[in-house]
Amino acid sequence: MDKRTGMDLWIACICAAITGIAWIYMEEGRNRTWVMAAGIAAVLFFILLAFSEKKGREKRLLRGSTEEPMLPADTGTVSELALLSEEDTELMVWDMYGKVSLVIGRDMGENQVDVDLSHSPYSGMVDVEHAVLNFSGGNWYIEDLGSTNGISIRKAQDGRLYKISANTPCRVENGDVLSVGMNRLMIR
Repeated sequence: MDKRTGMDLWIACICAAITGIAWIYMEEGRNRTWVMAAGIAAVLFFILLAFSEKKGREKRLLRGSTEEPMLPADTGTVSELALLSEEDTELMVWDMYGKVSLVIGRDMGENQVDVDLSHSPYSGMVDVEHAVLNFSGGNWYIEDLGSTNGISIRKAQDGRLYKISANTPCRVENGDVLSVGMNRLMIR
């Protein structure tokens, strides 16, 4: 059972409990009937919602559609970004769970970045808006936003270091290490 189905079923149980409590403590009459009807409708709605999502996914797979829209929470692989020190200790961690985009840079007040490297060891080498991590098609991608010092990526798969071209997305995976200026960010 996925998290969405589980959450819908929990909401259905809560609606059922509230309906039962309201039924017990309300006096006989027309209001009691309406509360019961509304409670039953809410429970049925959330139960149908929980199982209709699953059936829709199964139908798409049966028709041969392999590309299914997903959120980062469904991938199970990449969930956080960690700033590493020179000794490979964790200095800061940013949660990527449930997000679709993260701007990497330095927060100077007038801009808003998700991964703020203004207090990192090499903050002077990071542009105000240095790069962006985007989630698309079930994968995360890093894109250099035309920064001065650029971005490199050490792929976990082969251990090689690659320089990323400006405005060209590059797929990142669990274990990859991004070099933003001289700061190292591990995807995990």
